Amino acid sequence: MRTDKRNDKKKKRVEDQTGERKTGKRDSGQKKIDTVRMTSIARRINLDNMARVFFAYAGMDIVVFVLLAAIFVVGMDLQMTGNFSFSYIRELSFETDLWNVVYTVSDVNDQTLYQVPAGVWFSLFRGGAIVLLGFQLLDLVTQAFSGTAQVRRQLRPLNQIAVRAQQLSEMAFDETKYHNLEDAISNLKVDAMENGIHMHDKDLRGIETALNGLLGRIRASYRQQSQFVSDASHELRTPIAVIQGYVNMLDRWGKEDAAILEESIEAIKNEANHMQKLVEQLLFLARGDSNRQNLDMQVHELNGIMREVYEESLMIDEKHIYRFEESGNVQVYGDSDMLKQSARILIDNAAKYTEQGEEILIRVGVWKDGSPFYGIQDSGIGMSGEDVAHAFDRFYRADSVRNSRTGGTGLGLSIAKWIIDRHQGYYDIVSREGLGTRFSVVFPRCD
Repeated sequence: MRTDKRNDKKKKRVEDQTGERKTGKRDSGQKKIDTVRMTSIARRINLDNMARVFFAYAGMDIVVFVLLAAIFVVGMDLQMTGNFSFSYIRELSFETDLWNVVYTVSDVNDQTLYQVPAGVWFSLFRGGAIVLLGFQLLDLVTQAFSGTAQVRRQLRPLNQIAVRAQQLSEMAFDETKYHNLEDAISNLKVDAMENGIHMHDKDLRGIETALNGLLGRIRASYRQQSQFVSDASHELRTPIAVIQGYVNMLDRWGKEDAAILEESIEAIKNEANHMQKLVEQLLFLARGDSNRQNLDMQVHELNGIMREVYEESLMIDEKHIYRFEESGNVQVYGDSDMLKQSARILIDNAAKYTEQGEEILIRVGVWKDGSPFYGIQDSGIGMSGEDVAHAFDRFYRADSVRNSRTGGTGLGLSIAKWIIDRHQGYYDIVSREGLGTRFSVVFPRCD
């Protein structure tokens, strides 16, 4: 039995060695075929390049010859007669030697105007032609001998890619790796997504990186959605509790007390309006997050858009002084309705925190780099540095106004920021507590 095992092992080694020799011969033969194939392709490309260069040289030589002949003819006419005419009769004549040729020009009456020996010019032309043709011939010969090798060097990266792709296609891959990866994905739990997938296999490293990147984006979206739902629930809880409180009070005492009845109805109406506004803003942000909020992007005159918002503010709010400053013809590329909505949000925000009778300035102009912008400036309570940093966070409200009766939801500036972001714009905020706030909204140039 032991002898049989040794014989089997020896036989297996011989088969493996034979297989390796066969594989090596096959690989060597395949390399030779690939080399011959690449050389043949490079030779064809080089021949095509030589043909194009030859015809380019021939065309250039013809153009040079025609230009030199035209310069000679026009120049001699201007020098000898003072003017050039197509009606002149021109002849070249020689007896025995081409280089002793005589150039004769006559008028329409066959009267000789001038006669010059053109052999000197022909000699100069011959010397230049020999030099030019010599350089062209040398370039063609050089390309004929070294062009194929140069093309092969240029094609070598493509050939290496093809060889590598062929090796990968013929490489035997252990299917258990795919099964292990499939099991890791199937057993992945939501609470363990932070750790990602780690197979510790270099062959699967690229797939792991891509999957972990995808998981990271899913986690971020999940956290954003959870935070959004939590904040919305928190904001809706307060008006619902107020409505329930007034309903209970009506049920107990309001049926016979007119004052309680009137107070309860007014409070319920206010909280219902607040809830409606909050729900509309939530729906707007939800459509924006899912890319279902379409914009009608066109070039508009920014002064006209902001003038409409200014006139609306005058009619709606009589408690503040509004002033409008415009500057020339300022063009902006965007959705006019969305731009108006962003401006209304900023103006409404300024009016909430500005004392009655104080001024709110609406400006349109050109920013430092030539970009169009509009600005909203108030003389209200201002914001601290921390409040400015979180001004566009959803449901964020500064501590100084959190309990005030301004009726804000904490979503207005988030909506305005989403609109400006979709227009590739940005905000510039300057604010001082007790002095006021200036919002400047800058848009890309319409060049």
